[in-house]
Amino acid sequence: MTETILEKKQTNEELAAILFDDSNYTGKFFPEGKEKERLLKLYQLEDIKQPKPGDVISSTFKGKVGDQFLFRVKGYKDDIRVDDKVSESKYLKNAVINDTIDVLIVDVDHDNFLIHGSISNLYESRAHQKLKSLEEGQSVTAFIKAINPAGYEVELYHGSVTLPAFMPNTLAGINKLHDPNSIIGQTFEVMIESFSDQEGTYIVSRRKYLQTLIPDEIKKLNSGEVYKGHVTGTTPFGVFVEFNECLTGMIHKANVNPEWQDKLSQIKPGFEIDFYVKEVIKDKIILTQILRETLWDTIRNGQVLSGVVKDTKQFGTLVTLDPETNGLIHTSEMEKLGKKFTAGQEIKVKVLSSDRSNRKIFLTLAS
Repeated sequence: MTETILEKKQTNEELAAILFDDSNYTGKFFPEGKEKERLLKLYQLEDIKQPKPGDVISSTFKGKVGDQFLFRVKGYKDDIRVDDKVSESKYLKNAVINDTIDVLIVDVDHDNFLIHGSISNLYESRAHQKLKSLEEGQSVTAFIKAINPAGYEVELYHGSVTLPAFMPNTLAGINKLHDPNSIIGQTFEVMIESFSDQEGTYIVSRRKYLQTLIPDEIKKLNSGEVYKGHVTGTTPFGVFVEFNECLTGMIHKANVNPEWQDKLSQIKPGFEIDFYVKEVIKDKIILTQILRETLWDTIRNGQVLSGVVKDTKQFGTLVTLDPETNGLIHTSEMEKLGKKFTAGQEIKVKVLSSDRSNRKIFLTLAS
């Protein structure tokens, strides 16, 4: 029989039909003795292809036999076998018999005529290549699995592939999250900070992604609209609020609801609050809970105002003009005047200039 096959130089398909009768083929074949030697000679024919570990092969999906998925390739001595494991089967959920699928050759056992392959290794390798080549500003979809003392266990979604990642606590939001558990189970966009070769894990940042949204979100703000946000912290002079997912603004104490003006320390992070957007100065967002005209709405050079000396510093004298506005008589101006003031002293001042973008007012004594 062997001589007949060799003399006729039959094709691989004919050879396969003789060696592996499809009607009886179980997907496992372990020839022994003379039969094994005969097959070894047949497999040395020039048109029998020899796969190598690392090759990526376009194959035909033939379904599952036992605990392996089978992929057929014309000219191969055996089907490529992929073990039926969760890591592999998740990429074959929608596969149909005779689909063309790329498979990575992992190992070739010439002694037992077995070719081992992997779908997951190939897909995940491709996903790693794409993630590592992302351009600046590109984001990836992430799912927050769990939290630990250092941060969050994350799954990155890229195409049909899921890869492990880690997000430190400090990168979970624009500000510190008032409830660290609030994002567990959520899916949102993140940006890749780095990749740990040792851990095989990406370090990702939600904060970095949210920062890219700020310019467009600021453009959408309306001064007459009521917004809702959550307090991120308080100081003796005001309340800091996060809203619209990525924006942070401050409500000066004078513009906090009167019921809370003397109880700022009782306003805790996470407290929900209503407010208006008063104005945006550069990247600073000024908020208020009280709609009213203030000094900043009417101030002009040469204007005479009443003020109270707040403090004297090396650079000049600070003068309180209203509950949320201070002005400065610069040291050089004080030397010209030849005056000294004490805290709490009421004085008349004139506006020399104002720098709205930096929220500064420069004063002199009114004559």
